[in-house]
Amino acid sequence: MRALRLHGDRDLRIDEIEAPAAPAAGEVQIRVRAVGLNHIDVWGYRGMAFAKRKLPLAVGAEASGEIVSTGAGVTGFAPGERVVMYGALTCGECKACREGRDNLCENVGGVMGFHIDGFGREFVNMPARLVIPVPEGVSFEEAACAPIAFGTVQHMLFDNAKLEPGESILVHAGGSGIGTAAIKMAKAIGCTIYATVGDDEKGEKAKALGADFVVNYRTERFEGEVRRLTKRKGVDVVFEHVGADTWNGSLLCLKRGGRL
Repeated sequence: MRALRLHGDRDLRIDEIEAPAAPAAGEVQIRVRAVGLNHIDVWGYRGMAFAKRKLPLAVGAEASGEIVSTGAGVTGFAPGERVVMYGALTCGECKACREGRDNLCENVGGVMGFHIDGFGREFVNMPARLVIPVPEGVSFEEAACAPIAFGTVQHMLFDNAKLEPGESILVHAGGSGIGTAAIKMAKAIGCTIYATVGDDEKGEKAKALGADFVVNYRTERFEGEVRRLTKRKGVDVVFEHVGADTWNGSLLCLKRGGRL
């Protein structure tokens, strides 16, 4: 089968490799149909792996596909079913995994496509517990964006910030991958959205996605604009994923009792 593999810094090649064996007990075999592209892929491509890894390495940290076959003991999946996969090999046994918080796994085996072979190959075997069905009406390409991009936003906005319908939110970097996802998800529950962008073109795109107000942070101080637009009340939630450059301004944008 074919695989897109990293052989060294900035050295990607399409290789012929051996196909995986039949899925073991508790596993499913998946034909990969679409692979997402994320910053973590770029970091790996540039050699910023932050950990030892063995090259060549199949790339791809998030993807969607369809079930080819199932191993012993697997229920709830059938050949041909469309699925999306979690992008890290978690242990399934630690307290966090047992509670469904695999992102906090104490014994994670590595991030797919970054530390260990990823989804950039035609077939892959995965533990069935790390696979979920794709709803009808969602394309393979759309589903491939769910595990990292939309999963990150879901965790930040709803698990952590507890964003509620009708609240106000400031989304930083509204033109970025998770910034655009945050705008769409917040708008879906009727929130008022303030977004920062780096240029006017990105501002128009953010408005098209659902942002009510946009601030070009290159020409205006976003904290001042948000305070002005909210009549100095501030917003309920700030979606902060930039870091030190925006942290202090983000705090100034929060209303009393707001969440960052």
